This record gives sequence, structure tokens and C-alpha cells, in this order.
Amino acid sequence: MNDQSRPATGYPAQPQNGYPPPQSNYYYPNHNPYNYNAAAPPAYYPTPPPRATFFRRFFAALIALFIIFGVIMLIVWLVLRPRIPSFTVVSANVSSLNVSSSPSEISGSWSFHFSVSNPNHKLHVYYDEIDARLFYGNALIVQNQLPPFDQPTKNQTSMDANLVASSAYISSGALDKFNGDRSKGTIKFDVQIMALVRFKAGGWRARRRILRVYCDDLPLQFSSNSTKATLSGSPKRCAVGI
Repeated sequence: MNDQSRPATGYPAQPQNGYPPPQSNYYYPNHNPYNYNAAAPPAYYPTPPPRATFFRRFFAALIALFIIFGVIMLIVWLVLRPRIPSFTVVSANVSSLNVSSSPSEISGSWSFHFSVSNPNHKLHVYYDEIDARLFYGNALIVQNQLPPFDQPTKNQTSMDANLVASSAYISSGALDKFNGDRSKGTIKFDVQIMALVRFKAGGWRARRRILRVYCDDLPLQFSSNSTKATLSGSPKRCAVGI
């Protein structure tokens, strides 16, 4: 008679206490039969917030725009090769010069003849607003507006600056030095020109710029006790900058 408490051969064992027996190929998490170190889990990089991503993309786009703009400006410069106009004082004279010591004032009429050259092959120059000033040392004697003009490419033109001072005040120290230079026969004046200019080539035009012209130490030679003087020596080249 068969024992009913033993399972038949070839059949799985019956569950005991209501639980099935463990399987032979069951994996235990803490069991490492080969005795090697398990690989570390991959690093976790949190996803950046949307605000930081936006700013990174914005600054990257801004840098790209600056680079593109710089390349365009470089190409324009290489094509147009812009050059600053040149100014030369060809002649100058003063007439009706009169000074008084009480109060210290100076009067006279100064006339300057300039040669203005546009050396550019492709750029047309427009002089929209021109302001001329006459100095003796640091003392401003007279200031006047000059008529606007324009210059085609590779052009040389003339410009006149007539400056009239009527009882212009200067310090007593400057007046004493002025009389001393006059007694020696030569007085050096400074002429400054500020012009608002535009450069244009076909449909391309640059923004307005201020052209600064400095004609320093222009020697005007007097005869003894004369009220007239003329430019001494050869034409004087002026310093020009933008």
C-alpha cells in the first residue's frame, strides 16, 4: 500500500504550509557567486530648468549675431576701403586787427582757404554741418558756421572759412602774450573744424560721424605795427580724425 504522505516520482512536490517551494534558478539579490564588485549605477544628471536653457540659447544666439555682424562689417570694409578726407590750409590772412587792454578784447577778420581731398574710390562724402573755431592758445576768439557741401569720389575741392571777431574777450595774460608775439612779427593761431559727415556708396550708407580737423600753430606774419598778416611759409597739412 502506497504512503500517501510522499509525492510520486516525477511530479513536483506539493506546496508546504501554503507556499510553493523555491525554484532552482531563482536569483537572490544579495547573492554573488562569482565574488566581483557590481558596477556603479550611471550618474544622474538632472534636467536643467527651462529658464536656464532659455538664457543659454539666448546668449548663444547673441554671440552668433555679433560674429555675423562682424564678418559683414569686415567684408564691407574690404570692399569699400574707407579713408578719411584730408584738409590743408593753402592760404590765410587777417585784416582789421585791433586789440584793447581795458577791457582786454580783440577784433579782426580772418580768412582761411582750405584744400579738401576725398581719397576714396567708392565713397561719396557729405558734409552736412560744419563748425569752425579760431583760437589763440587756449583762448577762443571766434566761432562760425560754414556752408555744407559734398564731395564725389577721388575729388579735391576748396573750402573757405571767414571768421570775424568783434570785441571778443580774452584774458589779460593772453592779451599780453598776443602783443608780445605781434611785436616779434608772427602770431600763431589754431583753427578747429567739426563737421557732421556721411559716407555713401550706391545704396549703402554709413551712419553720421563727427569729423574733427585740427590745424594748429598756423603762423601769420605781420609787418611792424600792422593790422594785416598773411600765412608764412608753405601750405599746412591739418590733422584729421573721426
